[in-house]
Amino acid sequence: MCTVTFIPQGSNLYITSNRDESPDRQATGLKSTHTPDWNAIHFPLDELSGGSWIALADRGRVVCLLNGGFEPFIPNPPYRMSRGQVVVDAAAAEDTNQFLLKTEFNGIAPFTLLIYENHILLQLIWDGDQKSIAYLPFDEPRIWSSVTLYPPKVREWRKSLFEKWLSENPVVDRESIIAFHQMANGDPDNGFVMNRKDLVKTLSVTSIELKETSASILHLSLDQDKREEVMVHYD
Repeated sequence: MCTVTFIPQGSNLYITSNRDESPDRQATGLKSTHTPDWNAIHFPLDELSGGSWIALADRGRVVCLLNGGFEPFIPNPPYRMSRGQVVVDAAAAEDTNQFLLKTEFNGIAPFTLLIYENHILLQLIWDGDQKSIAYLPFDEPRIWSSVTLYPPKVREWRKSLFEKWLSENPVVDRESIIAFHQMANGDPDNGFVMNRKDLVKTLSVTSIELKETSASILHLSLDQDKREEVMVHYD
């Protein structure tokens, strides 16, 4: 939920997320659930919230979350609902635009929500008071780093590493992207795999690959050295 890359590569698309979190807040492996119309949703389950930070729906929709909006914020619990539940609800929604426009986020901590579906990339930022929705180019690589953990200079540094890696690797696949997401970069506090005195650390890497008629979600638990994958097919 704290580092996300979006990489189109030919007819394939890769959306990959690193979860930087307290080691006390563990997640189970991949979980699958169904909406009322039997569309399946696949995601790593955060045990505490019952939600997730990234999800894949059978119809080919991807939803991904980063903590924080435009600026760092001071938490003010209790909150009405976990941000992780927003991910699951967005993945299950019948219509993405209606979900973003009509859903009230009052009482939910600030977040950035990314939704990709049918060659449309949407970004919703909830700052705790209002939401901002933007359509982003879907044919350009992009990286996000959570504002709650990484100040502007660090986000720019991480972006420069991403751009340098892309320039040196014009052809990438899922395994090379996952390897990039596990680079320490000589900075344990701010590397893509980070560890701040075991209080906050990178717990997992989750990667979604979209193809023309199929998709898959791969979840790699770093602490447990456990790898799981679910594949789906759609029209």
